[in-house]
Amino acid sequence: MTRIRTTAAVATTAAAALALTPASPASAAVVKGLQDQQMTVNEPGSTPAFLAAAQEAKVGLVRFNTRWDGKSSAPDPAQVAAIRAFAQQATAAGSGVTAIEVSPNVSGDASFNPRGRKKGPTAASKISVTAYRSYIRTLAEGLRDLPVARYYAPLNEPNWFRHIPKRGAGTVYRKIHNTAYDQIKAVDPSAKVLFGELLPYDRPLSRNYPHGQSSSAGDFVREVLGLDSKWRAKGRSSTYKVKADGVSLHTYDFKADPRKRRSDRDDWTQANLGYAKADLRKAARTKRISSTAASRIYLTEFAYKTSGSDKLSTSKAATYLKRAWAIAEKYKVRSFLWYQLRDPTAAGESWKSGLQTSTGGSRRTWTTFRGLR
Repeated sequence: MTRIRTTAAVATTAAAALALTPASPASAAVVKGLQDQQMTVNEPGSTPAFLAAAQEAKVGLVRFNTRWDGKSSAPDPAQVAAIRAFAQQATAAGSGVTAIEVSPNVSGDASFNPRGRKKGPTAASKISVTAYRSYIRTLAEGLRDLPVARYYAPLNEPNWFRHIPKRGAGTVYRKIHNTAYDQIKAVDPSAKVLFGELLPYDRPLSRNYPHGQSSSAGDFVREVLGLDSKWRAKGRSSTYKVKADGVSLHTYDFKADPRKRRSDRDDWTQANLGYAKADLRKAARTKRISSTAASRIYLTEFAYKTSGSDKLSTSKAATYLKRAWAIAEKYKVRSFLWYQLRDPTAAGESWKSGLQTSTGGSRRTWTTFRGLR
């Protein structure tokens, strides 16, 4: 979900990779996903083990986050090289990985959303659209000749205020997204660009953060597209229109049963996926996002944690995983991605949601994940 990280890899099933291409929603299978940054990029010696697991689970799409500080005009060459190396190795190994998704992750610090009652910075003061134009074009140029299909989400979790400051976030994200669409298509016309990559819900207001820490997915979409609370258009459509090939969501709800809906329909968790689909259809009626894009939903991060205050027992997590997958199938989403194959061992890494232990030991969630079809 929302956290600062360097890069991340996500994977999805080879047979279901066809679902990533334009196909009949009624016939397309859900793409299974798996993600592990440590094994695929930070410790390339672990990549063969990751690929073996991915093949065993019938994984076909791998997602990466690349670092961006909001001002740099070029991606880290080492990260681009790592993505290239992984894609080439995956293809050579016959792993079944047939596509990648890349989503820049803003490495914002506390100044993006400072504590206290004082208003924080504007989004435009922290995020340079001009720099991003060069950044995303360079990234797409570096990956366009890979032997796998390429998907991009312009920014990871833009509705978290540590990624884009709250004030003016919708305007800045809309500019970033459309810039990415134009620049990526200019150098790699066959690549697909996804709108969103949204975290599901807003965090509660607190004494430290009286202005909040994030927006709910539904509220943020309305802000970006210039829609009122009933999903009706405001202002000029030419100002608010976005160009996209699909919509990507992060539908975490950690300890909650994925069948238990939240009362706020703007919280686009797994249980509220039906609300998300219905409201995206409403958005499409305004012509500010195409009906085709609004109907192609990709779940690009999902997991249950194995440590910390949100920890869930592996037996319950395995049960919930089956239920979450069934919901993904019910609503005919294009992909369903689990974050982390193994618990990370890197110092300072607090997020742990591995299907396996840090040493590769199997958990019930891994057995369940392998069996999802």
